[in-house]
Amino acid sequence: MTDYSKRQLKALDRISKKISDAESHLARIEDSVPDRRHRTAQHETIKDIKSILKHARKVGEYDAKIDAKADEKLDKLSDTDGDDIKRYREEHHSLEKAKEVLAKAGKLE
Repeated sequence: MTDYSKRQLKALDRISKKISDAESHLARIEDSVPDRRHRTAQHETIKDIKSILKHARKVGEYDAKIDAKADEKLDKLSDTDGDDIKRYREEHHSLEKAKEVLAKAGKLE
């Protein structure tokens, strides 16, 4: 199985890098002469925006795959396992029992 969380982090890292690249290209465009915009910076900004959108789609895909893996793990659990856990919790609520004992002894405010 692939680790989608790591891939998702890498994609988010790429997005942040492309955003900073696009900001620097936009600054170069704004600083240029109004009649002659910096064409290379415009082209690079468009490429950065396309890359950001591509990686954002990947992050969404990885989210779906992570959720699917979690659902798969939940589906493997049987209902009887849950009942056993509930039964154990009901029988062994030591905190509640301790509160009852302290209340009866008058030590609980």
